[in-house]
Amino acid sequence: MSPSLLARERWRAFWVRLKAENIPRLGMLFIACVLVAGVAEYEIETGRNEAFRTLGDGLWWAVVTLTTTGYGDKFPITTPGRLMATVAMLLGMGVVATVTAKIASVMVEQRIKEARGLSAATPPSGHLVILGWKPDMPDFVKEVLDLNPELGGGRLTLVNVADEIQNAALRQRFSGLLYVRGDVTDPVALQRANVSRAGKVIILADQAVHRTDEETDARTVMANLAVKSLAPEVYTCAEVLDKKYLEHLQLGHCDEVVLSRQYSRSLLVGATMASGVTHVIHDLLDFGDRKGLFTEPVPASFVGGTFGALAGHFKQQGQLLVGLLENTGQSMEIKREALREAQKTINVATLVENLHRVKALQPNRSVLAPADDHRIGPHTLAVLIGQPRTVAPAP
Repeated sequence: MSPSLLARERWRAFWVRLKAENIPRLGMLFIACVLVAGVAEYEIETGRNEAFRTLGDGLWWAVVTLTTTGYGDKFPITTPGRLMATVAMLLGMGVVATVTAKIASVMVEQRIKEARGLSAATPPSGHLVILGWKPDMPDFVKEVLDLNPELGGGRLTLVNVADEIQNAALRQRFSGLLYVRGDVTDPVALQRANVSRAGKVIILADQAVHRTDEETDARTVMANLAVKSLAPEVYTCAEVLDKKYLEHLQLGHCDEVVLSRQYSRSLLVGATMASGVTHVIHDLLDFGDRKGLFTEPVPASFVGGTFGALAGHFKQQGQLLVGLLENTGQSMEIKREALREAQKTINVATLVENLHRVKALQPNRSVLAPADDHRIGPHTLAVLIGQPRTVAPAP
């Protein structure tokens, strides 16, 4: 969604709030007062007062008088005209003051709600939603935006119950960042973050409130279930501390799981048997120079081809192909498509074999360093080392 369309969405929400305060009706009342007062004053003063030669003069006088501006270029000189002017001034003081106060109240209330994360976010479709809080949240958000500059301008939404001051500091630092205050397992908060139209949802091991590791991981599982209940097709990636919760997330159709604590332990274990491995991993995951380990869609012309041919293609572009990520995308949709393909046979034995293959299908299956004759299927990403072509070099 373009910035102009996003602005229109915000104005639409503002207009709904104005209608709730009956401001449009008050505006119509003001217009009616202008018409009545203007026409009446014109009829009273015309022919007696040179300042009221046309109906437009009467309407102009009514606007100036009702808004208590008082330019003094036109004023009544007859007694009935002055009585009408008195009534118009009193009406103007009441109506205009009421409208102005209500508009100011709506705007101030909206600002307060936005600052406290209590208003509904209006992000464009395909945005990124991050559920939860980390102690190093400012650095985390900065790296996300550095690697995904397209998320600027209202395409990144945070949902958490962390301190309001911390969230306010984040929003001041990163322009366009949207914030919804609410529990990550609360469907109402998720709806306010518009997860049904999100492109991806990242669920952090929430540390906004002190909890045990078991409680933190259980809430991550609950948050994933809440997201999937509202938006089954949205891609979710969840961080957990204990590997035993991996199965629960898989049963909840979580598309990607980050075992943060296990990864740290594996690096330390790896350092005991192979010197320098941690440096290699650090360089592969550090995108400070826009280089490292990344995935990229396999060109359509190579689907059905071999791994060796694809490796040669990327080598010409200065990128090293180290493996494949198969069955990528939204896991439920991948399985539905595989099931449709499996049923395209009249042979019962083949059908049964295909159904077993679908049942064993593993979403986001990584295949590292396969043989050169390994066949590339649909929905496959290339695992590469180098510089993504879709990301401009850092200045």
